[in-house]
Amino acid sequence: MKPTLVQYACVVDLLARGGRISEAYSLVTSLPIEANVNLWGTLLGACKTHHEVDLGRIVANELFKIEANNIGNYIVLSNLFAADARWDRVMEVRRMMRNKDLKKPAGCSWIEVERSNNIFVAGDCSHPQRSIIYSTLHTLDQQVKEPVEFLA
Repeated sequence: MKPTLVQYACVVDLLARGGRISEAYSLVTSLPIEANVNLWGTLLGACKTHHEVDLGRIVANELFKIEANNIGNYIVLSNLFAADARWDRVMEVRRMMRNKDLKKPAGCSWIEVERSNNIFVAGDCSHPQRSIIYSTLHTLDQQVKEPVEFLA
């Protein structure tokens, strides 16, 4: 039986979850077939989880060769450097993102009220009922911050 990339990815993930990042990296680099985005991405995520900054940089570079415009990979690398207080590296990654004109998509949520969809995008103030919404959110925020009195 010849293992598939999916099966290799499972083994890489298991090794990584067990903290055996170096072994996972060795497996990926010694595969008889070329590692894909899923394998490298799994390994990069594991490097972030286990604070393997130097190996994470190497893995990210492999990912950038395959998928140069996926902003998620840059963000994971930036967060990895930030967690290790390597601010010069964080700025370097952000500069790379700017040079490639990569932007993180704005957060978006929606809710259906009385058969009408209401869409909310981070930073967008165009909703026709925004004043009521923000007033209600402010009231809820204040209520959450109030101390709770328990009955004895």
